[in-house]
Amino acid sequence: MNLTTRFVDSFSLTDDLLTQIIQDKQTISLSLRQLSKLHHLQKMLEEFQFLNIVYSDQSRVRKMMLTRTKSNLNLQQQLCHQIDKKIEDFMNFFKKLDSILFYTMNMQLMSENCLEFLQQIADLILGSPAFTVIYEINKKVNGMSTHIKDIENAYQKLLKFKESTNVQGSELDNLFGTNELYVYKNKYSYLIYDVKDVPFKAFPDYRLILDQFISIAYDFQKEIYDKENLVSIIRGIKSRFIKNSTRICQEVIRQQVTEVLSSQCWIEMPDQIQYMNDLIIDQHGYVVLPVKLDKQIKYYIKIESPNIDMITFSDYIQQLWQRLTYQLKDLKNEEFLKQMLEVNSPNKLYIQLDGDGNIRYQSCCIPDSWYFMLIKGGSLEDLQLEQVNKQSLIQKMQELKSSVKGAVSVCQICFGDKAVDVDLFAKRNEEDEITDYYIVFNAPKKKFEDDHRISSQMSSESKLQELSKAALINIKMEKLSKACNVMRDYLKVNLTDEEIIDLLKEKDILKEVYNQQSITDDIRSSYVMEYYKAESSKVMRDPVQGSQQYIIESELTNIKKFDLYTLDANDISNLSDYSFDITVVQDKNEQLRYTWALFHLCNFIDLYQINKEVFYQFTVIVQEKYSYRQNPFHNFDHGFTVAHACYYIIKSKSMNQYFDKFIQFTALLSALCHDIDHTGRNNHFESQKLSKLALRYNDESVLENHHASVMFKILQKEKYNILSSLSQDQFSIFRKYAIANILGTDMKKHFEIVKLLELKLSKLPDEPFIQKEEDKKFLSSAIIHTCDLTMQSKTFKMAQKWSNRIATEFSDQVAEEKQLSLPITQHFLPLGTPNFNQLLAKQEISFIKFIVKPAYDLTAQVLQTGLEVPLKNLEDNLKEWENQK
Repeated sequence: MNLTTRFVDSFSLTDDLLTQIIQDKQTISLSLRQLSKLHHLQKMLEEFQFLNIVYSDQSRVRKMMLTRTKSNLNLQQQLCHQIDKKIEDFMNFFKKLDSILFYTMNMQLMSENCLEFLQQIADLILGSPAFTVIYEINKKVNGMSTHIKDIENAYQKLLKFKESTNVQGSELDNLFGTNELYVYKNKYSYLIYDVKDVPFKAFPDYRLILDQFISIAYDFQKEIYDKENLVSIIRGIKSRFIKNSTRICQEVIRQQVTEVLSSQCWIEMPDQIQYMNDLIIDQHGYVVLPVKLDKQIKYYIKIESPNIDMITFSDYIQQLWQRLTYQLKDLKNEEFLKQMLEVNSPNKLYIQLDGDGNIRYQSCCIPDSWYFMLIKGGSLEDLQLEQVNKQSLIQKMQELKSSVKGAVSVCQICFGDKAVDVDLFAKRNEEDEITDYYIVFNAPKKKFEDDHRISSQMSSESKLQELSKAALINIKMEKLSKACNVMRDYLKVNLTDEEIIDLLKEKDILKEVYNQQSITDDIRSSYVMEYYKAESSKVMRDPVQGSQQYIIESELTNIKKFDLYTLDANDISNLSDYSFDITVVQDKNEQLRYTWALFHLCNFIDLYQINKEVFYQFTVIVQEKYSYRQNPFHNFDHGFTVAHACYYIIKSKSMNQYFDKFIQFTALLSALCHDIDHTGRNNHFESQKLSKLALRYNDESVLENHHASVMFKILQKEKYNILSSLSQDQFSIFRKYAIANILGTDMKKHFEIVKLLELKLSKLPDEPFIQKEEDKKFLSSAIIHTCDLTMQSKTFKMAQKWSNRIATEFSDQVAEEKQLSLPITQHFLPLGTPNFNQLLAKQEISFIKFIVKPAYDLTAQVLQTGLEVPLKNLEDNLKEWENQK
């Protein structure tokens, strides 16, 4: 009797025994443990009986499979091997992407290594290091390539090909030296790369990733090496791949089945088609394999005429998918924690080391001002610190290893007038062994500032609190369960969800966010507002507090901030146009992206080490402060337009003869904020009304003082402070110039500014324009004042639009003056006035002749270049308004 027969007989006897016990024909005495084992044996028996039936010669399923498929063991082994290899390659893809991310944070970007860097990215996401990017801006063709040298010739040949098509090399006269290419075309650019059957093309976000690659190539070709922007893009690419990882793995399986078996294969979802729960052959003769997880069908694999044993292949796929699901879950949880650290602790640097001292993760780039630190490789040995600090770090790692502590303070590193506190956290496994270390370089502070440091005897509970501050501030309640699981897994603390939540509430770390929640500053800086936006916020009436703005849960949609921090190929072209119209950009996030671009293209983001997360927070609050009164004219569109006029002058380099980069940066930022929180009324109205602002500023430049005050109040808050890297002396200079710039926009000072410009110009060349610091400050404020008058120096279509907006705002003021019985401002032209258009034309003609044009003429004489376009527009607009009188 062979082993198989004995095995079957044993199961038969066991089955008979169990049947008799169930029917009370047999009585046996069992302990609970024995009963449990017997129950488990019964389950195994049921599975065995099912397989025995399926595999028996009498099985209908078996007969159908044998008639439809031809079993080939070697081919099946090859298929399983190929699937395993491709899945492993995909999981290693994330490690390679992490390596590129780490390299990006710590490398020195130069023209010499940018092409090699792009090839590494291309090899990962395109499947080949060979690529060509070609784009046309202002009728000028440019690009970069590993294929060719003649970009112009290639562009002309590409014009005849449609978007996203496979083309043969011969069709391009073998221009690219390869047999088959893939041409991807977006609005302004072409991306050409070798055709590779990579599974990435299966998900919709792949086009967005290609756009990101083009954006990097565009920046590099223009020699814009923005390290933080690169990091943001690569993190965004990784996030999209993780989001679509399940679909990519399904595509890997489909591709390998098609390739190895030379048979058509499809992936179908349960909502697309309903099959039975078990392996079947459908009415068309296709073998349909349901892939299950926790007894639920996740998707179907449908194969045409497979020549392998589908029963055993089905078993292989089930095990593969279960293992893969847990791997992807771990990957997503790890990325979830990292994103929370990056978003909620933008001013801290986290470095994760494994137990062997290899660097696994770095949260952000090392600030340029941190000259005390350098990372030259991927291990602790490559972390360059002063010897005393490095030795202290190693000692503290040994201290954690030989104790049960969760965290310790390492040292304080002083540089200049600032200091950085360094702390060390430990992550332990179930055996209480340390698997990872987290080195935390805290935000710089004043060297002698009172230091509330973490106790060296930190317990697991306090360790949880500290890391929670970085990871769980204001997370929505429905997200907490996942967040708690991630924290528990990473910190190895034996606490329930409720205990973690109670602890965080007790320490005031966590605040509940309900489905309907007032939009406060705290929420605005939280996880909710970082990753989501309200598509259409509703206003609800509260019987006690009046109108409040609420976030409606059903209207929240996902938004990735890295999209806000990338340049499109047409951005430079748009912003180089003096008459770029921000009012046609309806998406608020797109407006924020253009605002970031103004500072990015002037290199101010890098030059003054402005953290992008903080810059995002700052621009959001500036946008809201401008917008909440819904002024027709004095709104964020106006603030941006004035800032854009200042940007236009900066990019002309005409300010370089008078100001360094820092004063130009101050000018651009004060131009953006010069009318923030505007009341929609003028200074005369505020004084007549005896408003709070008029009483506060004693009728002197009431609104301008208020705008300057609001800007600095915003900058006082750490989460909005984009000036945190400035020294005390730099901040003092910034404040003096910014206040002067904003106060200079008071129209009451217009003729004083014009007269002083005329006086100084009349003394040239005998006396230099700038003789002392006050002259410099005056010129800066005069330029911002001129930028504030930019509306009538745009194209006539734009000038008309802004004229109607200011007329609407003036009309609203006249209506309120009547309501409050205040003196009516006579020169304001209310809407609905007879012959309104003709009267408006006359007013604008006077405004251009006596206010705008003198300011632009004089400023142009001082700067010598950069204002030719607005001066021509003013002449053209005068003629247009004359025609409308």
